[in-house]
Amino acid sequence: MPAATAPGAGPGAAHRTARRWLGRFTGLTLRTKLALVYTGVFALGGALLLAANYAMVSASLELRGVELSMTAALPTDDPARTLVVPAPTVPAPTGERAPAGESAPATDWAATEAEPLALLVDDYQTGVLSDLLVNSALILAGVTLLAALAGWVIAGGPLRRLHRVTDAARTLSEHDLHSRLDLRGPEDEFRELGDTFDGMLSRLERAFDSQRRFVSNASHELRTPLSVQRAALEVPLAQDRVPEDLWPAFRRALDSVARSEALISGLLLLARSDRGLARTEVVDLAAVAVNVVGQQAGAAEEEGVDLRLDVEPAPADGDPVLLEHLVRNLVENAVRYNADDGWVEVRVRTAAGRTVLRVTNSGPEVGDAEELFEPFHRGDAVRLHRRRPGSGLGLSIVRSIATAHGARATARARPDGGLVVTVGFPEL
Repeated sequence: MPAATAPGAGPGAAHRTARRWLGRFTGLTLRTKLALVYTGVFALGGALLLAANYAMVSASLELRGVELSMTAALPTDDPARTLVVPAPTVPAPTGERAPAGESAPATDWAATEAEPLALLVDDYQTGVLSDLLVNSALILAGVTLLAALAGWVIAGGPLRRLHRVTDAARTLSEHDLHSRLDLRGPEDEFRELGDTFDGMLSRLERAFDSQRRFVSNASHELRTPLSVQRAALEVPLAQDRVPEDLWPAFRRALDSVARSEALISGLLLLARSDRGLARTEVVDLAAVAVNVVGQQAGAAEEEGVDLRLDVEPAPADGDPVLLEHLVRNLVENAVRYNADDGWVEVRVRTAAGRTVLRVTNSGPEVGDAEELFEPFHRGDAVRLHRRRPGSGLGLSIVRSIATAHGARATARARPDGGLVVTVGFPEL
C-alpha cells in the first residue's frame, strides 16, 4: 500500500513556492534587484573560489601526509632523519619506561607503532582544513556584506538620473512644457533617455503653442462676422421693420449669435489662461466674490435660487481679471445647473496661510464630477436640457485659470444632489 503523501507536498507545492518567491523578487525595486544580483554573483564566485582552494589545500595536505608517513616508516641511521616523539606516548621496546628526557628513535617507533602516526597526520589534516573552511567562510560572509552595500550604492548613482525622468513625467502638464531635464553625467543610456525626453517636450511645446495660437486667432476672426450678424438682426428689430410672424425667428437667431459669442469669449479666455500670467498682484478674493455675487443676484432671482455669501478677507497672488472670471464662472454654473427653489453658497476662507474658495450648490445628482472639467463636457441629460444650457467651457476655464495661478481646482458630487467645487490657492 503506497505511503500517504503529506499535505502540500509534491511537484505542485514546489512549483507554487517557486512562483511565490519569484513574485516577491519581481515586486522589488530595480535598485534592490541590482544590489541582490551583484551580491549573488559575488557570493557565488567567492563560494567557487573557496571550494577550489579547499580542494587544493586538501590534496596538498594528503600528499604531504603520505610522504611524511613513508619517510617515517623507512629505517635510517641518519640522526637528521630521525623522528623524535615524546617518551610518555611511546612505550619502551622491553616494557621498561625510558629515562626522562630521552626519546625513542623514529625508525624503531615507526616499525612498531605506524598506526598512531597515521592518526596523528589525519588529525592534523582535519584541523587545518576545518580552520581553513571556517575562517574562509567568515571572511566570505563579511566581504559579501560589503559587496551588497557597494552594489546598493553603485546601483543608486545611475538610477537617480532615471528617477529624475520619472518624476518629471509624473508631474508634467501642458502648462510647464518649457521645463527640461538637462541630465548631466556620462554619455550612457540614461543620458540618451534624458535627451530623448527633452526632445519630446520640445515637440509637445511647439504643438501646444500652435494649437493655442490657432484657437486665439480663430476666435478673434469669428468675432467680427458675429458682430455683423448681431447688428443685422438688432437694427430691424429696434426700428420695428420686422413682420410680426418673423419675430420668433429673429429672436432665435439673436440667441444663437449670443451663444456663439459666449463660446468664442470662453475660448479666448481659455487660450489666454493657458499662456500663463504676464503680471500678478495681490488680490482680495473676498472682495472679488462680493462683486461677482452682486452681479449674479438678478440671474439667481430669475432662476429662483437663493444666493448666499460667506467670506472673510483672503489675499491671493494673481491676475485680477482672470480671478474675477474664475469666480464668475463658478457662480454662473452653480446658478444655472440648480434645482427649483435651490441655493448656492459662495465661501472664501484662509486656512494655514492658503486662500480657499468653495462654491456649493443644490441641484440634480452628478455622476463623475471630475469629468465636468473637460472642455465641452456638460454632464448628463438633466444638465444639458436646461433653459439656458452652457457651452461646456465654464469649469474648463476655472481649472485652466487655477492652474495658471498655481492653484488646484477639484469637484465632488453632493450626496443629495448638486456640486461642491473647491479652488485652493498656494501660500503667499
